[in-house]
Amino acid sequence: MIKVNKKILKRFLAIMDDYNEFVFGSEEMIRKQLEICLNSQGYWSGCHIRVYYDKELDDFLIESKF
Repeated sequence: MIKVNKKILKRFLAIMDDYNEFVFGSEEMIRKQLEICLNSQGYWSGCHIRVYYDKELDDFLIESKF
């Protein structure tokens, strides 16, 4: 199970900013949503990207949806 801590959340928010993807809500709300997505479907789906978290790399992987 992936637990989203402040480091992971900060990295995720930086990626979303770099790709000009929208995230809404407080940091705590986003953290909870991210944790649910990563643990249930395995990724966060934005408009143009899918963001996966690799436990072994301890970082995110980004793939295009198209």
